[in-house]
Amino acid sequence: MQREMFKGIALAAVFCVLLSQPVFAHHGAAGYDMDKVVTLKGTITSFEWTNPHSQIYFDVKDDKGTLAHWVAETEPPAVMLEHGWVRKSLNPGDQVTVYCFAAKNGATTSILQKIVMADGKELVARGGPAPAPK
Repeated sequence: MQREMFKGIALAAVFCVLLSQPVFAHHGAAGYDMDKVVTLKGTITSFEWTNPHSQIYFDVKDDKGTLAHWVAETEPPAVMLEHGWVRKSLNPGDQVTVYCFAAKNGATTSILQKIVMADGKELVARGGPAPAPK
C-alpha cells in the first residue's frame, strides 16, 4: 500500500514539473540579441505597469516615414520601483529614445535597457547605465 502511494506521489510530482516547464522558459532571453543595444527614437503609445513584466508600447518612424509599432518588456514593477520608476513614468505622447535588446527574428519586440526622455531624464530598467550602442 505504501509503495503504491509513493508511486502515485512520485508520478504527480513528475507531472507537475513537466507542466511547469513553459513557466521556466518564459524568463529566458534567448530570443533577444543581448550583445547589441539598439537605439530607437519614438513616441510612447501605452505603458502597462503589470506583473510579471511591465510593457512599453511605442511607435518609431524610419527615414522613409514608415511607422513601426514596438514593444519593450521591462522588469517587474517591484524592481522598477527600485530604479526610480513609478506607474506614471511614461505617458502616451512622450517623445523618448529607447535603448533595448531587439528580437533576433526581426520582430519589433525587445527587452528594455533604458529610456531617455525628451528633457534628458534617464529611466534605467536593467541594473545600471546602458552601454553605448554598437
